[in-house]
Amino acid sequence: MVMHISNSLWTAPVRAFHWLAATSLAGAAILTSQGDVVHVTLGWIALGALLFQLIGLRKTSAPNPALYLVTVGVIILNLSGLLAPHGTTHTGATLVALVLAAFYCATVLFESLQRLTDRTHV
Repeated sequence: MVMHISNSLWTAPVRAFHWLAATSLAGAAILTSQGDVVHVTLGWIALGALLFQLIGLRKTSAPNPALYLVTVGVIILNLSGLLAPHGTTHTGATLVALVLAAFYCATVLFESLQRLTDRTHV
């Protein structure tokens, strides 16, 4: 008898909020332009999902330290977009956030694929 232990770190609600945040970040960066209402909305949805994970889901699982870094990056991005959407600060924050978002989206995808491969081995 072989017992396979899952390497998945996230529960289903945590995974859903990670996907919501990652999709919102990618959508804001790829599908919209700066100053667009959808661009702003997707940025705030991503921030809401990240904050909910840090505050609301804290009791069910311990957040990864990288989640704090991504949340701070999205806060800076949203505030710079709110105060000066066409300024240099927002453009610089956007470039930094794109790098963070790429790693974040890759992490979410990797964890989901890890979960999928764990299910096929059971």
